[in-house]
Amino acid sequence: MTATNNKVNSLTKTAEGITEIQPNRMQHYRMHLRTITNGLIEMAKAAGRTKYTCNQLLRECYNLVDAEFHTYDEWKEQGAFVRRGEHAYLFWGAPITNERGFRYCPIEFRFCREQVGFKEA
Repeated sequence: MTATNNKVNSLTKTAEGITEIQPNRMQHYRMHLRTITNGLIEMAKAAGRTKYTCNQLLRECYNLVDAEFHTYDEWKEQGAFVRRGEHAYLFWGAPITNERGFRYCPIEFRFCREQVGFKEA
């Protein structure tokens, strides 16, 4: 793998020509999402809410409770495209256990229906 030295986009180019986000960038996203989620959990506890998921709290924070969210690939399978300039919302993914037995939740980048368009036939 050869890494680009562009600090703005922080992408890595692989031998197959696919670009991936560098691990330090993902750690930044994870820390950001963790900070937001911890604050939302504290606010929910202070309000007396006991039944919630982190992603439900994030939807409320984004003010998109009833919006339909999918990943980029899921929208692509449905024949949609993400409009230029749109940015994904951060959510927690389903827990994963790696080969060493460490359990973690990955970050999911999702787009809502208002951010996508459908190709005309």
